[in-house]
Amino acid sequence: MELENIVANTVYLKAREGGSDSNKGKSKKWRKILQFPHISQCIQLKAKIDVSYNYVIDQQPIGRILFRSFCEHKRPLYFRYIAFLDSVVR
Repeated sequence: MELENIVANTVYLKAREGGSDSNKGKSKKWRKILQFPHISQCIQLKAKIDVSYNYVIDQQPIGRILFRSFCEHKRPLYFRYIAFLDSVVR
């Protein structure tokens, strides 16, 4: 999903660059706003964010949905296991 947003934003910025001179300033502003921070600014976040399976897949709703979608499309056997576990739990 993030990749789609990045692509859409890039296309938007490219379209803005093609306009008049007054639009070019806005395009540069948006490019600066949408730019990712330098990796050195993100190192501290690594220690703060819990990336365990239990947290990402079981506790986060979007993580659960993305994991199920991945299994459904890329690992059908795993998706069958998930469906079985869902039916047993209910």
